[in-house]
Amino acid sequence: MKIDIKDFPTFVSEKKFVIGCDEVGYGCWAGPLVVCGVRAPKDWNLVGLNDSKKLSAAKREALQAKLLDLVDKKDINCFLVEKSNTEIDKMGVGVALKQSYVEVFKSLYTPESLIVSDGILKFDGMGVDTFDQVSIIKADGQIPAVMAASILAKTYRDSLMKELHKLYPEYDWENNVGYGVASHKAAIKKIGLTELHRRSYNIKI
Repeated sequence: MKIDIKDFPTFVSEKKFVIGCDEVGYGCWAGPLVVCGVRAPKDWNLVGLNDSKKLSAAKREALQAKLLDLVDKKDINCFLVEKSNTEIDKMGVGVALKQSYVEVFKSLYTPESLIVSDGILKFDGMGVDTFDQVSIIKADGQIPAVMAASILAKTYRDSLMKELHKLYPEYDWENNVGYGVASHKAAIKKIGLTELHRRSYNIKI
């Protein structure tokens, strides 16, 4: 169900936990799609949280360390799903995205929880119809658990792409993390695609 942020307090009032979910890598030309969920007490917050895209890499990494420490202490819970480029090519990115979200939902959901996802995705008929869930536009900049999921997803995927950069340094994944920017386009034009590129995408160079 899509709701406005002003209606959020009503939906969460009877719950103990919020499960915030967000994804990263949907539009990338190479590498995986990552969806992360964070379950936290409904009034939980952490100083510095924001939409991961609005934070510097240094601030994201500092927050990642704090969040993972909270996970270790079981103050919050986290679950992450990764779909490879070959899985995306096989099922389509839309299906891969929804399946990833559903895996996160099923891992973290309890009847005392409200799932909050960023955007306008619907999951009808995917086995989670009985789960209490809402979607909020720009939730990744407004709901602390969603911000945390956004940060953990991005820092995980960015780190992975920097490691893959060592295998394919010509594509500059250390900086572009797989998105179709100029440096990435130039490498594809010169060398071609790697085994980590999404061949189902209409990659224009």
